[in-house]
Amino acid sequence: MKSKYFEAVTYLRKDFPVGLLCKAFGISRSGYYEYLNRPIRPVSERDIKDRTAIQAIYDESCGTYGAKHIAGTLKKNKNHIVNHKRVARLMKEMNIKSKIRKMKSKKEEKVRSAGYVYPNLLERNFDALFPNHKWVMDVTEITHGENKIYISALMDLFNRDPIGIVISRNPNKEMMEETIRKAMKARDLQDLSQVLIHTDQGNIYRSFRYNQLSRELGFTPSMSRKANCWDNAVIESFFSHLKTEFPHHYPIESLEQIELDLLKFINYFKEKRSQKRLGYLSPEAFLAAYLEIA
Repeated sequence: MKSKYFEAVTYLRKDFPVGLLCKAFGISRSGYYEYLNRPIRPVSERDIKDRTAIQAIYDESCGTYGAKHIAGTLKKNKNHIVNHKRVARLMKEMNIKSKIRKMKSKKEEKVRSAGYVYPNLLERNFDALFPNHKWVMDVTEITHGENKIYISALMDLFNRDPIGIVISRNPNKEMMEETIRKAMKARDLQDLSQVLIHTDQGNIYRSFRYNQLSRELGFTPSMSRKANCWDNAVIESFFSHLKTEFPHHYPIESLEQIELDLLKFINYFKEKRSQKRLGYLSPEAFLAAYLEIA
């Protein structure tokens, strides 16, 4: 990486002082002059042969193959044996890399893992004996062409009712907060002191605002283990039904139409769609039957 900065200094030094450029790129002045005096490594015939073969496989894959995949393909299909570490070095010199599944830097991993992480208090116990005791929450997306819409859903495990739904073009903390407040309004709650809200370890749920909201409203946060979708299986199942059944109820014509029809489908899901777990009642009918005898 530093060699690219050295090259940039060489390119710009006609117009800017070398010392200032080195400081801007975070490299030492002595290191830059050492770079200038470093002998250029000669390109061997093997390098040329390997680079040509690598570029051919890379182009065939439309840039989706990484070093290990290219090395394996060359060995299997071209009888061209080259170590994947050498392929990686040559690809770096050629300034090409896989366009997918890029390795995250340690810095990115640290940023991603930062924030509040809560214990898994739900522990896959998806049964609730009464309303407003266990809520689960997550975000999914629906793609139409090159565009996406995001659906934030909060469900009461007692009657599998999606009591908080927010649809947006951008997933953010405001969307998360609006979902929780909509659920509160739907259940006519002044606070959430008796509620456990279970989520995955998404950025918005590990954020300072989510932690602040839990203190403000009084709910108890619970989180799935990292990369374990089964810990929040009920909300994942809801999203699966939504994506599978929605197109059969409403034609997918445009993003704007999807947004309007999604709300209609959610109302259908709440009011009319029966569930085996609820004795083939809809979520609202199940809740109404409980309130009659409570």
